[in-house]
Amino acid sequence: MTASKGKTLWEMLCERVHGGGNGSGVAFENPLDLRVGSPVPIAYSNGPEFADYSFTVQEIREYNRIVSGQNFRFTDYALRGTNTKSFDATQAMTLRLRTVPNAASGHDSFLLRLYDEFGFAEDFLGVLKDDTGVFEAKDDKTGVTDTFTRINDLRDSWQAAVLVVAETTPDGKASPGKSSPLKVEYWDYWRDVDLGSGNTAKEFFFVEQNSDTGWFQLWRGREFFS
Repeated sequence: MTASKGKTLWEMLCERVHGGGNGSGVAFENPLDLRVGSPVPIAYSNGPEFADYSFTVQEIREYNRIVSGQNFRFTDYALRGTNTKSFDATQAMTLRLRTVPNAASGHDSFLLRLYDEFGFAEDFLGVLKDDTGVFEAKDDKTGVTDTFTRINDLRDSWQAAVLVVAETTPDGKASPGKSSPLKVEYWDYWRDVDLGSGNTAKEFFFVEQNSDTGWFQLWRGREFFS
């Protein structure tokens, strides 16, 4: 992850974290201007499965990666959903609201649900590194398999330096001492979903690996409707 002035993205991120914004907090990419603890309404148009849940921001993650020699940033808002019917902790839902810059100087948002997570597995890593660029997600309950391919037909993984924000200040910065750096490797996939009447939509699948622990998280979702 090489950046400008001979420093890597990782080195630059660590400097930001350890600098602490001179005591005022660390500024970060926050396109939705949310805070840790902010409520996030999920419209019914995103799916009926979210209707009985109340969501709040638990954590914010700023991803930094190199695209065409430039630092490209996007932001994940980690959401926790509480079932407002039962308030049963075992029924909590884990989502990410991902915001990515677009060509119109705005951003596109995607609502991702935690599909699976597990410790390092060599055979699974082999699937990700397979040169076909294909990933198959099988539903154990129905037996249905959905086939995804790498976005833009890439084969290599992405390396990202991530700023993890656990607490925010009223003006939207990471509170002093409440942010940390994280190295992540991830693979991005998509597929076309038939909506009927000749219409299709993109569904996304992201596999993320913690570079230090090897822990995998799999996220699946579509465009977010606010």
